[in-house]
Amino acid sequence: MDIRYKLYPYPVLFSGTDDYVNSSFQFKVDVKKGIHELRFTFTMELENKGMKEKIKEGLAEYLIHIECPQTCYRIVVATGEPIATKKIHEQYLNGKVSICAFVVARTDITAYANKDFNPDYRGITFSIDRGGIMAIGGQYDVNIVKDTEELAKVPSIFTICKYAADAEESMKIDMDGDKIVVALSDSSFQNYKMLSNMPSLLPVFHAMIIVPALIFVFEVMRREGIEEYENRRWYTAIKKTLAKYEIALNHDSLTDMASYDLAQKLLDFPIDRALQAITALDDSEEE
Repeated sequence: MDIRYKLYPYPVLFSGTDDYVNSSFQFKVDVKKGIHELRFTFTMELENKGMKEKIKEGLAEYLIHIECPQTCYRIVVATGEPIATKKIHEQYLNGKVSICAFVVARTDITAYANKDFNPDYRGITFSIDRGGIMAIGGQYDVNIVKDTEELAKVPSIFTICKYAADAEESMKIDMDGDKIVVALSDSSFQNYKMLSNMPSLLPVFHAMIIVPALIFVFEVMRREGIEEYENRRWYTAIKKTLAKYEIALNHDSLTDMASYDLAQKLLDFPIDRALQAITALDDSEEE
């Protein structure tokens, strides 16, 4: 979930407001990968004595919301401790994972007051319903790339689709999402669909579509820089795969190495395999 602050009928501790003075609420996330799971450790950093007392009394608690848009997975972790852990099986997470932290009321709280209220609220008490948000710690985004998708099968970071409207170009490439989108004309897309159903010809598909798309991606990053793309899932996957060849994805490698060579390494040199596939197809037709 992306945090969108709204108006509350009572003061809320949040960096975007001045409802409290001399107070803050932030959190940190540490992620460690196990064999088939991810272990999240959350560290709450709450600076407000009155709110800490409510948590200690059991009237309030920390609440951590975890959401993965790509898999539609959501879970909430509630705790009264400043440090909490949660293990999640890797099947539930992929790509961007958004984590938000809050302090919420565990029960109805009547006549709530806090000595660190903004002076405008001093002397005033408020009622907070059970589940009401008392503090917002912000949002932390984690990019999860599974080992099985770290470009051992490069098309896992590509989406092949048809143009939304008729166009004369044979191929367009969009790098702005978590996957690289390759848009084809209607006739090309229909041919691609036929090809994709023939596993023996996948090397041809890689050589004809994915290699040019990767060359384009490397040329754009070489020309415009990598900063804009570092949070993209496809970027992280490419970076990890190149690391297996002891190649760092940075300005120097993009400048010193030909984009064609980088694309070939990522796809485990598909040109030879594509030619072999075509040759095998020709031999079978002759038989």
